[in-house]
Amino acid sequence: MLNKIIDIVKQAGEIYKTANDDLGIEDKGSAVNLVTKYDKMIQDFLFSELEKVVPGCSFLGEEGDGNKKLTDGYCFIIDPIDGTTNFIKGFQHSAISVGLAKNKEMIIGVVLDPDLNNLFYAEKGKGAFLNGKLIHCSDCNLEQSLVLFGTCPYEHELAHKTFELTEKIFYKAIEVRRGGSAALDICYVASGKADLYYEMILRPWDWAGASVILSEAGGYAATFEKEELDADKITSLVCGNQKVLEKFYGILES
Repeated sequence: MLNKIIDIVKQAGEIYKTANDDLGIEDKGSAVNLVTKYDKMIQDFLFSELEKVVPGCSFLGEEGDGNKKLTDGYCFIIDPIDGTTNFIKGFQHSAISVGLAKNKEMIIGVVLDPDLNNLFYAEKGKGAFLNGKLIHCSDCNLEQSLVLFGTCPYEHELAHKTFELTEKIFYKAIEVRRGGSAALDICYVASGKADLYYEMILRPWDWAGASVILSEAGGYAATFEKEELDADKITSLVCGNQKVLEKFYGILES
């Protein structure tokens, strides 16, 4: 099943690469929440092809007015382009993210960076991989960490809290970065390219696929309230190794 999902995500990546100047950009209720015709094309393609792999499955996808609830049985959680603003601007840091849950438990994650041809994937209990090579979360302390964070661009009321927290962490770490794709940021933590990632609000499709990769790479993820992630809810998220998470919560609570 994993190999079939990987092949379909790769094909979706080829659709991504056909993008031209006519992106068909629309807003989804605000000037910063944007969607393109490629988001829709990729999601439609994934829905169609993945249903052939798991007949009778359900879908939880970012785009459109369809189902936004996690169901029992097999349910794919999909973000066709995580980092749409990056995609629109040609920033080349976006991802196609597919997660598969079985009875509301994440069991497979596939995240493709089509710009760099980096493919992250994992199946529960079988390790995490980047382009066929086994990956692991880092074991460093916060003081040796490269930290990634999200700005909750659709909830500007959280901007001050986000940047206040990030300033505190900036003084404790090597450096901080804002990439603009939660799925890729989590995968970067999983592969040791970065050491900590956090954001005050995320939707399930932002993190579901990447969470399997992180867990299989030895990393940990939770909410800001130290609760388990729930793919049926909008939630905060922080991830990394146990040492950096302990330091993060200490700063958050100070």
